[in-house]
Amino acid sequence: MDKKRRIQTFFAALALLLTLSAPMPASAANLYFTAINDSVPPLTSDTMPFWSGGAIYVPYTLFDPNLNGINVSLGLYTSFNRSSGTVTIFNLRQMLVFDLSNGTCRDDMTGTVYSSRSIMSNGRPYLSLDMVCSFFDLEYSYHQLPNISQGYLVRVKSADVVLDDASFIDAASGLLNMRLREYTQSLSPAETTDPAPPPSTVAPPASDPIPEENTAAYLAFRCESGEYAGSILSVLDNNRYCGVFFLTPQLLESEGGLVRRILGTGHSVGILADGGGDIPSLLARGNLALEAAAHTRTTLAYAPSGQRAALEQAGWVCWDEALFLEPTSTVRTTSFASTVLNRLDGRRRTACLTFAESADTARVLPTLLRQMSNNHYTIAIPIETSL
Repeated sequence: MDKKRRIQTFFAALALLLTLSAPMPASAANLYFTAINDSVPPLTSDTMPFWSGGAIYVPYTLFDPNLNGINVSLGLYTSFNRSSGTVTIFNLRQMLVFDLSNGTCRDDMTGTVYSSRSIMSNGRPYLSLDMVCSFFDLEYSYHQLPNISQGYLVRVKSADVVLDDASFIDAASGLLNMRLREYTQSLSPAETTDPAPPPSTVAPPASDPIPEENTAAYLAFRCESGEYAGSILSVLDNNRYCGVFFLTPQLLESEGGLVRRILGTGHSVGILADGGGDIPSLLARGNLALEAAAHTRTTLAYAPSGQRAALEQAGWVCWDEALFLEPTSTVRTTSFASTVLNRLDGRRRTACLTFAESADTARVLPTLLRQMSNNHYTIAIPIETSL
């Protein structure tokens, strides 16, 4: 029996088994399955492909047999260096390096630089499928699945592929249904609604579920000069926490490198627009600058309280802080942390903290984060869908 017949027989047996198991969910929305040659990895929300700028993005782990969950090889291996913000994908002949901070990638053998970028989402870099496949002579296809409402299949293929797309989708229908059932059962009741599309900004790393007894703390940094934003970023990255950086339109226009570093290391960017003037115009200006710097937009806004209702009706997500914190140069780190915890006492579910951008904020942050973690606070991810 040849390899093609063995694969079809396997899928047929699996389909028969699945007819005897629990019923399938009636439908699924915006679900992107992946296939590597003739195999289907598990469907998970933190590795699901998405569209950005007209291109399909997939997690870098998909290309590595040691990381894709099914040990299927495309002849490639990958590495992610968080400290340098680079993703490397390579074989014995070629090496492609994505730089998250400047939004480019380069052929490490020839030095050729390409405009394709990596996007941080759910704690891992995602790569343009078209860029990787064209560089390493792979193929990919994209199909709507016939038996799963709004379900799609992204298939990556090397020379080892056996079945054509039509035959594979037909043969693997039972396995795809099983992957969907596993995915649905993995969701909590609150998550079984239609999965949301990727946010307009680059999504930061996914956090662990917040224990019931903990308070979710969201961190924001009000940046007007950008002078100390790098130090604050280093503290957060060293402690593996994420925050949202509210930058003025002027800063967004002048500090493209800072913007790309914020997004490339998994944090969020919002627009600081509370210094007077026409707030909607400032927000629009900020988004134009963000699009020019990082090819993305945001709906996060730091705006005067009196204008939030109107802005939220227009689709903005306005930051509603519990505390504004501006540590002085004379305050001790332990004293500052104790004061913050005392001010937060009594909050049970969420706490949004805004910090002034300063050297002293970077100085007190490590102690404060440690004390919060020890006192039933979980540093949560501030993205549009969670605020």
